[in-house]
Amino acid sequence: MNCVLLPYWEKNMKIHRLFVTILCFSLCASALLCSCGGAAGTESGQPSAPDVSEAPGGTVSEESPEVSETSEDPETSAPQPETPFVPVIRFAVASDIHISSASDASYRRFVELFNTAYAYAESDPEYNKLDAVIAVGDLTNKGLAYEYAAFKKAADAGIREGTRLITVMGNHELYEGGALVYLKEMDDTLDKHIVINGIHFIGISPDSETGYSAQSVKFLKEELKAAAEEGGPDRPIIVFRHHHIKDTVYVSPEWYASNSAQIKNALSAYPQVIDFSGHSHGPVNDPRSIWQGKFTAFGTGTLSYFEMESGMSYGTIPPNANNAGQYYIVEISADWRVKVMPYDILTKSFFKTPSNTDGEDETMVYYIDSKKDPSLFRYKDRAENADIPYFADGASIEIYGINENSAVIRFPQAYDGECIYSYDIDCTSSDGKKLHYACFSEYYFEPLAKSIPFTITALADGEEYEVAVTPVDCFGKKGEPIRASFRTVKADEVVYSSELDVTYSGTFTNFDVLPQKDGKPALSRSAGNLAYGAAPSGDVFAGAWDSGESSASACFALDESHGYQGSPCIAVWSTDAENRGLYLLANGTNKWSTAFPAAGYLRVWVDFTDVGFRKANFGLMADDGSLFTTDEEDYRTDQYFWYMAEGADKWERYTHGNDGCFGDQQGSDVHGFKGWLAFPVSDFKYRAGTGVRVESVNNAYHSNTVRGVYMFWDYSEGGKYDGNRFYIDEIGIVEDYTVFEPYDK
Repeated sequence: MNCVLLPYWEKNMKIHRLFVTILCFSLCASALLCSCGGAAGTESGQPSAPDVSEAPGGTVSEESPEVSETSEDPETSAPQPETPFVPVIRFAVASDIHISSASDASYRRFVELFNTAYAYAESDPEYNKLDAVIAVGDLTNKGLAYEYAAFKKAADAGIREGTRLITVMGNHELYEGGALVYLKEMDDTLDKHIVINGIHFIGISPDSETGYSAQSVKFLKEELKAAAEEGGPDRPIIVFRHHHIKDTVYVSPEWYASNSAQIKNALSAYPQVIDFSGHSHGPVNDPRSIWQGKFTAFGTGTLSYFEMESGMSYGTIPPNANNAGQYYIVEISADWRVKVMPYDILTKSFFKTPSNTDGEDETMVYYIDSKKDPSLFRYKDRAENADIPYFADGASIEIYGINENSAVIRFPQAYDGECIYSYDIDCTSSDGKKLHYACFSEYYFEPLAKSIPFTITALADGEEYEVAVTPVDCFGKKGEPIRASFRTVKADEVVYSSELDVTYSGTFTNFDVLPQKDGKPALSRSAGNLAYGAAPSGDVFAGAWDSGESSASACFALDESHGYQGSPCIAVWSTDAENRGLYLLANGTNKWSTAFPAAGYLRVWVDFTDVGFRKANFGLMADDGSLFTTDEEDYRTDQYFWYMAEGADKWERYTHGNDGCFGDQQGSDVHGFKGWLAFPVSDFKYRAGTGVRVESVNNAYHSNTVRGVYMFWDYSEGGKYDGNRFYIDEIGIVEDYTVFEPYDK
């Protein structure tokens, strides 16, 4: 095991200190202390505590404790064993609380943060104070006055005399409220420098969704310089800010401040800096939530919901992500040693080390030594020394719930010296076709689950598969896989046929042949939506996207000439800016096709010349009304769709944004597109509450029969598109979107 974490028994601090003292006497070399991650070493020359009455810039300092001074020369004295860790300051750090009202789970968790932090402080016979609570942005959901009122109500319910509440803004505070509301409702300064017990706290607030103003960065540089001049090279300087610095803590390669380089450059001049940031919602018990380079940085977790790095099959937000309530308790001793302890509000205990090899009482603690020398930082360069994860002897995969297109596997947790992070799941058919999936180990939940279930989807019916599960640790090290085999259920033989005159094999409808109304082809509106339990009574249901409520504001009509190659198509528009849903319903009157032998992709011809979407997506509806769409897997960044412009011969790949949609808010603006779109059917996942059958939430579409095709849309917030029409034609369910196979009856 790559030992970077020290066992810490909170229930009996005196026993802990005795244990540490004995342990450290036996480890007489400081190099050994660093490489094994034992008790934090102390410098022989302990600096005296500062007698500071005022912080740089005139900020009033709270009283500093007295510290005895030693006469030993740190340059010549031999390494000494660690003295008992007695704090001279204690504070809690949290982020991404996201309170909207006093009924929120995050409201209750914020109150519980105070309760648990005070309970821990009072258990310490040497120092029983909680000096501060720092909230590192996203205090609220939208930065509105009533949300700040709920936040302050929670703080008032928990905080006691002698504890200072310190906050900065996050990006969510800028959504609707902005800086003026924060200044009025929460605090009278955006950027701040506060001194408590001789420790400098410097925080800055963002001025945009992604970054910080030049004035805030200048403030940070000036206050860092003043704090370092007053405190010396080893006294910790606490810096806090909502956004991560890119490529530091966990998730920061994906979620970070736009001007990370400037901020990182400012902090890199001060090895004594301990930086706290949030925004990403990454778990605090991930070993990568501490980073050390030229300074030390921590990711602060969340009291709301987890979000992780991308790469898993269900996206960045894992199942049961709302079960998140994490923060740090931080202590600093008189000789400037620092102890950072990740705490789990949901279990009301300190996090255990997530390695699945430690004893059940081993608690996670990060130590920063008294001498702030980057060459001595113990959490640098851990990846190359990480252990390789492994399954226990005899570990096997259980397979159940097998049907035509999916199966559920369950496998035991693997073991690892640092943190068993995730599993690669590879499924290979008898003819060599490979499917890849990935899932988290759920190390962020305690206790660690004994086994992990996972649903494999998009399988071919009647096919033999070998599945291999490979363990992956937090540093990317992979172990040997375990394997199993199974065969999917053979589906009834399906042969594509269409009663209509269609161009391509696999066509659901091309609108060329329709029932007549008043002697003309027409599309009829359905009063009921099969997805939400009502019988359909027409060709098209249009209205609310998430219910069976029809709306005249959601409009459609047959268009005679705006379709593929000037053919008939459906024109769609809305007369308001609400989210809308469109369901094209196959029935005996319109005779749209329902059976497809190879449901690989939904391929659609579109004309979006005159519209832009904020968000939009497509989906499929099964016979019983069960609806499946990409919108059911929020925050995935690996859902792709393809576009080939009219007249082109090359498909281009695009990515659904982090809400399972395409659109200008999702980084995949389709304004002006005219041509073919294609969407993998395997990405259409079940929407809870639709249809008659009971489906699992993450189930992909798994039928060869399609009763309807769905589209969700709302217009771009950057344009005035209400009433502008877009056109859809040549809707098909095909095996390969690049193949346009002519249909021959």
